[in-house]
Amino acid sequence: MIFHYLIVSSSILTFQGMKQFLLVVFILLSGCSSPPSSPVATGISSDLPQGHESDYTVWTFLEKYPSEKLVVETLGPPDSVWIDEKMEFKMLYYFLPELQDYNSIEINLKTGKTAGFEWD
Repeated sequence: MIFHYLIVSSSILTFQGMKQFLLVVFILLSGCSSPPSSPVATGISSDLPQGHESDYTVWTFLEKYPSEKLVVETLGPPDSVWIDEKMEFKMLYYFLPELQDYNSIEINLKTGKTAGFEWD
């Protein structure tokens, strides 16, 4: 009877050790992956949303005071939107990571057109 208990106990210990070994192997194998692929260089360095060619291109576009719909279609969705406390203006903010700065476009809520902008 004692001999049977020792055999069962040792097989349970062996089984527990095997589970730990398999767990370690699984963790090691699942942590291994191929390195990330390098980005493809396009030769165009643009800090503008939606791939615009220059700040001047965006500035001349905004200088015509387009509608909010046209601004969003041209520049893409803003990174942040704020409405002033008087509910007169909406501010669209576009973050440029290269400059670590936000450019803003002010939209008049009554007319739906651009009222002003700050584009660096």
